[in-house]
Amino acid sequence: MRLLFRSVLLAGVATLSLAACSTDLAVTNPNNADITRALGRPSDVENLLAGGFNQVVQNTTGGSTESINSSLQVMSHENYTGLANFNMGPRAGLPRTPILNFANNPGSASVSNDWNGLSRLARSTTIALERLGTTGFTLGSAAQDLRARAYGRFVLGLALGNLALVYDSAAVVVPGGDAVPPLVRYDSVMRASLKLLDDAFADASNATASGTGGFPLPATWMNLSTGAVSADLFQRIIRSYRARFRAEVARTAAERQAVNWAQVIADAQAGITADLQIAMNPNTGWTQAWVAQHYVGTNWHVMTPMIVGMADSTGASYTAWLNQPLLSRTPFIIRTPDRRFPAGHDRGAQQASSNGGASGALLPTGVYFRNRTSANDGAAADGTWGFSWYDHARFQAFQNAARIGNFPHMVMPEMWGLIAEGAIRTGNFALAAEMINNTRVTRGGLPSVAGITDLTTPVPGDNACVPRVPVFSGGSFTTRCGNILEALKWEKRMEMAYISYGAWYFDMRGWGDLPEGTPIHFPVPWQERDVRVQKSTNMGGVGQPGGALRGTYGF
Repeated sequence: MRLLFRSVLLAGVATLSLAACSTDLAVTNPNNADITRALGRPSDVENLLAGGFNQVVQNTTGGSTESINSSLQVMSHENYTGLANFNMGPRAGLPRTPILNFANNPGSASVSNDWNGLSRLARSTTIALERLGTTGFTLGSAAQDLRARAYGRFVLGLALGNLALVYDSAAVVVPGGDAVPPLVRYDSVMRASLKLLDDAFADASNATASGTGGFPLPATWMNLSTGAVSADLFQRIIRSYRARFRAEVARTAAERQAVNWAQVIADAQAGITADLQIAMNPNTGWTQAWVAQHYVGTNWHVMTPMIVGMADSTGASYTAWLNQPLLSRTPFIIRTPDRRFPAGHDRGAQQASSNGGASGALLPTGVYFRNRTSANDGAAADGTWGFSWYDHARFQAFQNAARIGNFPHMVMPEMWGLIAEGAIRTGNFALAAEMINNTRVTRGGLPSVAGITDLTTPVPGDNACVPRVPVFSGGSFTTRCGNILEALKWEKRMEMAYISYGAWYFDMRGWGDLPEGTPIHFPVPWQERDVRVQKSTNMGGVGQPGGALRGTYGF
C-alpha cells in the first residue's frame, strides 16, 4: 500500500513538473473519466437519477435470481429447494452451516450481488446529487431541482437502507462525504438511510411550493401501475419505507423490542393507502426474474411444512411431522379453515379445489396455495423436512402472462402488520386486533381476534385454531394455539409471501423465529474486504458468530 501510494504520488509530481515546462502539452483526453463533462447537460443528471428506483427493484426485490433474496427465502422457510443454484441448497440446509466468504467459494456471486448493485447505485446517485448541487447548475427551475434532489435522496436512502438490512456493515456514501468511506455497522448505515428519507420528504414539500417543473414524478421513474407519482404519494411511499426499515433492521428479538414503535406506527398510518404495484415488463427492463424459476416445478419451489404446517388446525398431523426424524419426514394433508389454502379432507379434494392442482393452472380467487398433482411431485418427493404437497401459486397468472403486468412491490398488509406489532408492543390491543382482522377475517375467513387484551389468551377456534405453533420441550414437539402476536405473524407471512425483499426473513430475524444457526446477516463480500486490506469472515452456522440462537419454535 505504501509503495503504491508513493508511486502514485511521484507520478503526480512528475506530471505537475512536466506541465510546468510547457502549456503546449495540456491536451484534454476525451477517454479519461470526467464527471463534469459526462454530466454536463441537465438531461444527463436527470437521466442518471431517473433510473435509480429501477436499479433498486432489479438489485433487491427479485429482478435478479442471483439476488440475496433467493437465499433469504430459503433461510426463513418462505421457500424450499435443494438445488445449489444461487446457493439456495446450502442456505436451506438444516442444521445451518455458515455463509462462506472467501475467494472461489461457490456462494461468492450471491453474497456480492446485492452489495455490488446497491453500492454502485449509491455511488452513481451521490455523483448526480453532487453535480445537481454545483453552484450555478440547474435542471431548469427551482422546483425541478428540488424534485430531482428529493428523488435522488429517496433512491440513495433505499440503497443504503437495503444494505443495512442485509449486511453486517457497509460504507455510507453520501454527497460531500469521504471518497472512500469506512465500513460502519448496519445500525449506523440505517441511520444515514433514514436521514436521507427525511430530507427527501422535506424536499418534496418544498418542491410543491417552488413554481413549475416540480411534482409529479414522471411515470417512467417508478413505473407504478397508477402512473405519475404526486408529491403526496411520494411522501407516503417514503413514510412506508421508513416504517419498514425501522422495524426490520433489528437483528435480534431484543433489538426488535427496542424499535421506536411509536414512530413506526405513525409512519405506517400516514403511509401508502393502497397496494403499491409496479407495471412489470421484462422487455422494458422491469422484471421479477425469480418468478420464472418459482413456477418451474418442485425442484425449484415447494412450501415446506415448517411454517405453513401451522395452518393444520387439528394439530395432530403437524405435531407428528415435527417429531419425525428431520430427513425422514413424510408429507401430510393440511386441513384448515384458512381460505387461502385449498379446501378438502384428502389430497384429491384439495386438488379439485386447486383447479386440479396442475402446473400452470390458475387458483380460485382468494386461494394462495395449491395441492399439486402427484405427477408434478417430481424428484423433490424424497422424504425430507423440505417437501410437502403444497406450492405457492398466488402469482401464477403473472407468470402465465410472461411476467408482463402489475406486480405488488409494497402492500397494505405489511403496513397493517407493522401497526399491529407496534400496537401490541405498546399495549394497544384493540388497534392491533383491528389491523390483524383486516386480512385474518376478510381474506382468511378466520375468527376475529377482537377482545384479546394480552399475550396469554389463545386465538379463537378451539381445536380448529390457526395458527397452531410448535412448542419444543424435553427433546420433542407439541403444538398449541398461538396468541395475538402469533396471529399477526401468520397474517404477515400469508399476505407477503414472495412479494417484498426478505418478506419472511427480516421479520423472523427480529421475532427470534429463525432456526438455530441461521445467519442473522451477510458478511461484507471478501472482494471488498480484500481491496481494503481487511480480513474477511464467514457468517453464521450453529454455535458460530453471526448465527441465530434457537428460536421461538425450537427449530
